[in-house]
Amino acid sequence: MLIAGRDTGGIGLGTAQFAFRERTAADSVATVHAALHAGVRLIDTALAYTRAGIESYAEQVVARALRGVSSDRPLVATKGGHWRNGDGFPVDGRPDALRAHCEISLRTLETERIDLYQLHHIDPAVPLPESVGALDQLRREGKLAAIGLSNVTVAQLDEALAVAPIVAVQNRLSYGDPGDLPTALACAERNVAYLAYMPLGGPSGTPPEGALAVARRRGVSVQRVLLAWLREQTPNIIPLVGATRPDSISDSAVPVVLADQDFEDLAPRTGSS
Repeated sequence: MLIAGRDTGGIGLGTAQFAFRERTAADSVATVHAALHAGVRLIDTALAYTRAGIESYAEQVVARALRGVSSDRPLVATKGGHWRNGDGFPVDGRPDALRAHCEISLRTLETERIDLYQLHHIDPAVPLPESVGALDQLRREGKLAAIGLSNVTVAQLDEALAVAPIVAVQNRLSYGDPGDLPTALACAERNVAYLAYMPLGGPSGTPPEGALAVARRRGVSVQRVLLAWLREQTPNIIPLVGATRPDSISDSAVPVVLADQDFEDLAPRTGSS
């Protein structure tokens, strides 16, 4: 799938758990490097992915990991309009707030232009066109290469598309939680990439029986089966794998092509016949 004219490959690396799990920065840097070695070309982060008292921890880790990467750099996506304040995570979609958040991310990521900048959550107190217009102004100024939205409906995407070019939507979607699949299909109709976060169903989910059966027969990890199912739904889906260990992202990056028997095993959970 292309985002802003760049091939992002089959999966992306999500960095939320760099901040929210007890991992060292060195562990997280090693995970980024393993992802790049495995061919991952999209890294997703956010201002809100941070630890208490630190302005933007995950973005710091990404910047540190990419300092020595001079060629074939991945597309780096980040998000604003949502941040951490102690144990709270406020939302602010006002133009001044989005500009301030963008400047923090530019500085933290050590770049002059962010590849993909997404509105993390819609602020109910601010009209969506106002927030999107602010992001588009930042794009026109050259601070952003492309803009996207996160946690949105199809109606909200269309409202935003009337204001500015939107190249990506980032919502929650997985085999075990497929409710947003119609949004992914709608994005495909609009030539918008769909970045699926929590594509494995979350850290504490029980592996689905059908996926276990496919994994045993194919001799691969359940994670690879779940990612393959997502990617088979529509070609614009890019799962964002929230890996915290090098071996995990390396395994996830190896694609699996599902066969008819695999889909039969997976059908009960997907609701197909």
